[in-house]
Amino acid sequence: MCGRYIIFTSEEYREMKAILKEIEKHFKSGIGINNAYEVFPGTMVPSIKSINNQFEYTLTKWGLPMYNSKKLIINGRSETINEKPMFHTLKPLVFPANGYFEWSDKIKYLFKSNYLKTIYFAGLYDDNNNSVIITTSASKNINQIHDRMPVILNKDNAKKWIQSKDNSLLLPYSNLKYIKSA
Repeated sequence: MCGRYIIFTSEEYREMKAILKEIEKHFKSGIGINNAYEVFPGTMVPSIKSINNQFEYTLTKWGLPMYNSKKLIINGRSETINEKPMFHTLKPLVFPANGYFEWSDKIKYLFKSNYLKTIYFAGLYDDNNNSVIITTSASKNINQIHDRMPVILNKDNAKKWIQSKDNSLLLPYSNLKYIKSA
């Protein structure tokens, strides 16, 4: 679930451009994201976390290394992140995005919010800046394509997640539309 997502940086996505500018300032160079960027596991991705109660726009590597393996854990289930020891020391962050992809019967679908141009996936990161997206059960309109989805937050709830790691925010998001993607 949630094996790829997308960031658009065209002019209609001002909020995303502002986030990417903050990240570029932090790293004092461009990060190579142009008109559209499909994000894959194992790559450095824009992220927002809280350091000393200040929001930090940064890059994290999407995926936690598996012990004794080259494989990555890219998602954590909201229902079990408090039970599994590997997630206990991880800290909250969010991934800004404009949509995500899911496959059904070898057809790729792009999911986007009906109302928000920029959405935020709840996530967790470790001290080495490796990160995972938190997933939850799919909302009713998504369940016909896939049974899981990323936890999608609006800007206010993204701030709450980063500051409090409040598990009550880890719910399905129902205001999504989807289209078949090429």
